[in-house]
Amino acid sequence: MRYAKEKGVKLSINTDAHTVQGLQNIKLGIGIARKGWQERADVFNTMSLQEMERCLKDWKI
Repeated sequence: MRYAKEKGVKLSINTDAHTVQGLQNIKLGIGIARKGWQERADVFNTMSLQEMERCLKDWKI
């Protein structure tokens, strides 16, 4: 994750939830991201819709 951060790669946190209760796994994902030196600005799915759209446009996706 540090290497990704150094290179400007955005990560996303995914619960892989198959039930509503599984959404609680987001806390685990956040903890792992923090251990990997990720901050809010490094995580794609913490962006506003406008920020996401801008990134996707810049990435030509």
